[in-house]
Amino acid sequence: MRNNKHKKPLYVLVAAGMLHSVFFNISHAAASAEDVQSLGTTLTPIGAIKAGNAAGTIPAWTGNKAQCPANLPAGSLAWEPFADEKPVLSITAQNLAEHKDKLSLSVQTLLQSNPDYRVDVYPTHRTAVQPDWVYQYTKANASRATLAEDGKAVKGAYGGTPFPIPKSGSEAMWNHFLAWKGSATDAVSDLFVIDSNGKRSLSARIDASRVYPYYVQDGESKFDGIHWMLSRAQIKAPARRVGEATVGVFPMDYQNQLFGSWQYMPGQRRVRKLPNVQFDTPNFFVSGVANFDEAYGFFGSPEQYDWKLVGRKEMYIPYNTNKLLKAGPDAAIGANFVKPEFVRWELHRVWQVEGKLKSGVRNSVASRTLYLDEDTWNVVLTDLWDTQNKHWRGGIVYSNISCDLPGIVPLPFENIDFQQKAFVLGEWGDQYNPREPRARSFYSPEALVQGAQR
Repeated sequence: MRNNKHKKPLYVLVAAGMLHSVFFNISHAAASAEDVQSLGTTLTPIGAIKAGNAAGTIPAWTGNKAQCPANLPAGSLAWEPFADEKPVLSITAQNLAEHKDKLSLSVQTLLQSNPDYRVDVYPTHRTAVQPDWVYQYTKANASRATLAEDGKAVKGAYGGTPFPIPKSGSEAMWNHFLAWKGSATDAVSDLFVIDSNGKRSLSARIDASRVYPYYVQDGESKFDGIHWMLSRAQIKAPARRVGEATVGVFPMDYQNQLFGSWQYMPGQRRVRKLPNVQFDTPNFFVSGVANFDEAYGFFGSPEQYDWKLVGRKEMYIPYNTNKLLKAGPDAAIGANFVKPEFVRWELHRVWQVEGKLKSGVRNSVASRTLYLDEDTWNVVLTDLWDTQNKHWRGGIVYSNISCDLPGIVPLPFENIDFQQKAFVLGEWGDQYNPREPRARSFYSPEALVQGAQR
């Protein structure tokens, strides 16, 4: 903490940071009454097109849960949906030209630079579902949620997609930040770095508990604007990092509310506030091969970019990829890419959002294109350009069915550096355990010391 003499628990600081948290005093609607009525009829409850496409290659969304194995252990993601299906198409460098309009530039680059890489396309299954109470909150949000602070904040939203019928790129980005991931979860996951020689290294094994106060059913009266808290993210491996732990706080108002991360270092026996865990700060969890704002497709405040909502399009994206987690990292991670035989790609509609760096703002990524799955609002593919307008980096997010949530878990995420010829895989794990939220005091820097000491 900055001043131990005056330190206060994090949950007190959070309350002190609620400078602009008047929540339902929004006087104008974000969507028309006609638009709101389309949710659950022509649109899914969170704003995707309910119907399939004209070609029949994208089916209609039904809202039915996936058929999960009866004997699947609680929290397990390690199974293979639709195991009897075969690819309907395989895309390689040889036939890339026929399909490039449905592939991100980064996936095209992988195909062009790796002769053994391919994209195996399977029949599409729209397995994204959420609890009914989330749908109800989403419908309410459609007529009350608004952007504030030049896109750095959302007002009037709770418990569901804030902008199911987005009118701007900033609204779509906040749909990504506030996408359904559960109310609280526990998970152990690995972060890997694969260098230009194809050597895979375990950068960190993290035992993390997360709470999403924004998604606590009937919890809006107690909601203080902190939509996500990462608690006691304890590093269990490699040995040189065992005992480190982190707490992170992520608000719905990056202008006026507390934001940041705190880290416990066992060698120092103290908790310190990390200076800037966002933007283009190199991500120490993955040895700096990617920046913090590349995690999860995009991470942190959206304030550095002007966001343009380009529109919907059909693209091939990894989906229902539980087979990948079932195989495990030793089998599935190759020297230059994730092995294609373990990745299921499907044709889905996505929202394309383009971000251009604002004038006078510094970031090593001058522009980026993001593709958001219309059925979840998760970023699933990214293309990044440097200040010389060269395609520099890219990202792929692997979407997996969680039988317990229920819903889609957008993990692991992959960040690729095409100049270094290296890539990272963040939060690889075959368990995702929903749970009841713990007390707010559990998510404080002070609690780190008790849980992280060796």
